[in-house]
Amino acid sequence: MHRVHSLSALASLLLAMQASGAIVVYDFESGDDQGFGHKFADPGGGSETFAAVSIGGSTRMEVLRNGDFQEAERVTSDPGDLQYLAMDAASNDEAGYLLTYDWYVDTSLSPGGYGTYLQIGTYVNTGNGYYAQDFPAAGKDVELNGDQLASGGVFSGTISETFSEKGLDLPTGQTFFRLGLIINGDGPAATVYFDNITIQPVIPEPSAAFVVMTIPALFLIMRRRAARLTSE
Repeated sequence: MHRVHSLSALASLLLAMQASGAIVVYDFESGDDQGFGHKFADPGGGSETFAAVSIGGSTRMEVLRNGDFQEAERVTSDPGDLQYLAMDAASNDEAGYLLTYDWYVDTSLSPGGYGTYLQIGTYVNTGNGYYAQDFPAAGKDVELNGDQLASGGVFSGTISETFSEKGLDLPTGQTFFRLGLIINGDGPAATVYFDNITIQPVIPEPSAAFVVMTIPALFLIMRRRAARLTSE
């Protein structure tokens, strides 16, 4: 029995070789908060849970700004947990790992309740007491002003930065890793919907030279394989 490998399959294999590494994604499609809970809580979410709701064409985690600043987090001390594995890997290569999330704000849901400013950021905490946040005056991920919040409009986007770009320097060999979301503002009903919270290795785009060199080689492999099959 002969097996013929297509060009697309070979190309996929080459790209897959670049994509190895620990990855965790929280997309909330399971209908729950996937372990997120109150700030500085025990693993498993502590005493607070968040609704997963369908909004903006996706299932997202709903987080109300209640004045805690660190509004939601997920912590794990399980070395087999995907978040633990991804953050442990990032602790050895902050420039090579991305922290990404989608955010969504619909100011029409509570007219007048979103205040005069709304800011979003992230924080991390580890077993040896290390804490850092991407929320200095010039480094916050998102900031909406009073005019935007009073507009009744929808605002959304994606934040994607390496741990290094966020100013995070995770210590290695930790007993737990905590990943958290910051919401800061003055609106009593300000709510942010989060989706696709992801920690993953940076996957370099294949260069033009790589593509130019690879495609002829793949065609040559296919031609030789086809010639062998024809002669057999």
